[in-house]
Amino acid sequence: MTAMPKVTDSAQAKAWLKDAHPDWSIVRSDKGRWWGFLDTDKRGKDAVPLGTTAVDADTPQKLHELLDAAES
Repeated sequence: MTAMPKVTDSAQAKAWLKDAHPDWSIVRSDKGRWWGFLDTDKRGKDAVPLGTTAVDADTPQKLHELLDAAES
């Protein structure tokens, strides 16, 4: 697992998460909650299916941990 670097704002965090997890759509709600939704179209028809297709967390760091776990 690659550690998430320290970021100063939510836009930087979202950009880093999108780069680190390209198969996932990253969303930050207006309440500050972070979500990751698996984009099955990006994965392709030959991809191994994942059991987890959505995760949510209070921080971008925790979301990164959950996305890493879902991908492994």
